[in-house]
Amino acid sequence: MAEGANPLTDREREVLRAAADGSTDAVATALHLSQGTVRNYLSTAIQKLAVRNRAEAVRAAREKGWL
Repeated sequence: MAEGANPLTDREREVLRAAADGSTDAVATALHLSQGTVRNYLSTAIQKLAVRNRAEAVRAAREKGWL
């Protein structure tokens, strides 16, 4: 991944923003998604950002200005 290039889709960013303040269930309810779909978006974002968990993903995306 090129430095500065945003690898996240709009939906992944939306889910990460919501995940910063809520549980998977709360995110699913707020975004009208299933819990499984939220987990899938989070998992993909975590992989793309090469981090270990959702908190690190949120932090990394914020530090790069993607959220």
